[in-house]
Amino acid sequence: MLAQQDNARAGASGAVRPSAPAPSAAKAIAPRSAAPFSALDRWTSLGFTRNGESVRRERGDIEGLAALVGTVARSATAPDEPLAAPVEARLELYRGKSLVAVMEIAGDQVRWTPQPGGAALVGTPPAQALDALRSLLQR
Repeated sequence: MLAQQDNARAGASGAVRPSAPAPSAAKAIAPRSAAPFSALDRWTSLGFTRNGESVRRERGDIEGLAALVGTVARSATAPDEPLAAPVEARLELYRGKSLVAVMEIAGDQVRWTPQPGGAALVGTPPAQALDALRSLLQR
């Protein structure tokens, strides 16, 4: 009974009691920037094309590959930006047989495009990370 009176007084005074947001509200508050990169947790293999030659690699084939792909891809944050250089390499990330994302390397920039039909994002990753990724992919 006292709790009801306290709530009635709080309501009458305009005070709002703090409460946790409903689960659906929490999802609405979550940053949307993570969605374009969800493929980074799901890919199982990648196709790498450079100079007309293609190689297919499994996610665990090369130590550190998944981490470098993630670091480089997440640098792409600018929508609808042009690349300053021609595309020199293309990585296609797959989950099973389904294409889940494409990352293109162009000079010191990358373009990340979630699939199917996601919006492309462009960015400039840390040079050391991009160089390390290039090195790993050439093995």
